[in-house]
Amino acid sequence: MKKLIYVVVSLALIANALALMPVNAATTLAPDTIIKGESQSTLYYYAADGKRYAFPNDKVYFSWFTNFDDVVELSDEELAQIPLGGVVHYRPGVLLVKIQTDSKVYAVSNKGVLRWIKTEALARAFYGDNWAHLVDDIPASFFAHYVIGLPIMLIADYDADSEVSSAPSITHGEGLKLGHLKRGSDTDKCRAIPAVPAHKIGQKGPATPAVPARDCAREKHDDDDDEDDDELTISSINVTSSTSTAMVTWFTDEKATGKVTYNSVSLGTATSTNQMVSSSSLVKFHSFLLTGLSPATQYYYQVESTDEDGNTAKSEEKTFTTLSSTTDTTAPTLSNITATPAITSATVNWNTNEAATSVVVYADENLATSSTSQTISNSALVTSHSLNLTGLTASTTYYYIVKSADANGNLASSTEKTFTTQPVADVTPPIISNLQEQTSTTTTTINWTTDELSTSYLKYALQNLETATTSWSSSSGILTTSHSLMATGLTASTTYYYLVQSTDASGNIASSTQQTFSTTP
Repeated sequence: MKKLIYVVVSLALIANALALMPVNAATTLAPDTIIKGESQSTLYYYAADGKRYAFPNDKVYFSWFTNFDDVVELSDEELAQIPLGGVVHYRPGVLLVKIQTDSKVYAVSNKGVLRWIKTEALARAFYGDNWAHLVDDIPASFFAHYVIGLPIMLIADYDADSEVSSAPSITHGEGLKLGHLKRGSDTDKCRAIPAVPAHKIGQKGPATPAVPARDCAREKHDDDDDEDDDELTISSINVTSSTSTAMVTWFTDEKATGKVTYNSVSLGTATSTNQMVSSSSLVKFHSFLLTGLSPATQYYYQVESTDEDGNTAKSEEKTFTTLSSTTDTTAPTLSNITATPAITSATVNWNTNEAATSVVVYADENLATSSTSQTISNSALVTSHSLNLTGLTASTTYYYIVKSADANGNLASSTEKTFTTQPVADVTPPIISNLQEQTSTTTTTINWTTDELSTSYLKYALQNLETATTSWSSSSGILTTSHSLMATGLTASTTYYYLVQSTDASGNIASSTQQTFSTTP
């Protein structure tokens, strides 16, 4: 029986419990520093661009760091002076993610690119038999911070070790880099993480090689085989709460039942009956919805699982707090959505009534049926949104929607819209052919054809046109492929020199060579 222990800790609890290093306003923060406000639980990465980037949950944080030992605490006023630049992505190659409303599991690549792993066999090849323990279920609003890349069809399409090695530089904007890599403690030995700043602000620990992701899975596999087969392990406990509900999830290393016990007071001291939800189904991934909760209330809970052999595992007592009824649950309002197409690109612009992220999903077919849609995004929180789509095909209709999520994760999506890219610029002049004359005593009609719609122009003179001081002309601005113009006021039995021209709709001009005709006696 394989055992996999991941210690998932709530940032809101531990970040407040740690002895954090204070810093005053006169202190100049060095890049690569983890910071928080004195009365806040959210942790931020302070980058070289002078902005702070939020860790959206504890799993993102622990994909980079082992502990909270070197978090720098600022006053709330000092923190507010540092502009918010966006969010930190999961470290490439370390964890797998999936959206809560979809069964697809994604590997993480550099720069926030998610790649769908198409089969369980591929996931096992990359991360071992315990790959499912590395999956983090994230809400749809959080998904908007990522870009969907090409799916992983073959083992050669993805190298977890190379992805981990690419992680020392994660770009949220120009120049944003994370710190050195270092190996974590025994319980986290398979996490490849950068060093947090040392106790002297601005110093970083020495860089040491990261444990490759594939070897990490192998090490866990080997360690698991040595453990007591009777032991059942619970891991990756997570809670997502709203004002009146909470979703509690966790993994067990083998199939087992599930039970959640909860109360608004500590379970051990409760004078009222603890509430409970349970399932006798034997599964590895456990998910329970707690309903009828009160807003802005702290709840105490414990999860429990029992395998088919009767081995039982219980978590320690944990807490979560439901959202306040005044918490913003309203999605941004999208307006002024426009697309300005060029030949092989298009710029999509829109506005929101509050600061929010920017996402465009597009394809050259209806998005509801498309299997080749692409996504471009920007995690910066703004009200004026502009994203440039590149690599498009000329003269092609594209379907697109825009999305924006505010700071509270409320997501707004537009209806499907379309734009058509411009055609490739026409730089080819018409081709003139079938040039013919119909002469009489005092007039001559000149006829010709072109291979595209174009105008008609006739120039004629009594001498070579290159040297003639006097010439006459006739023209028509009608776009046609069959051209006919008449030269009038001619003299009988006289030779005239002439040429014709045609101009297409793009302004390309074609000229015939100089020709002659003679009027009849």
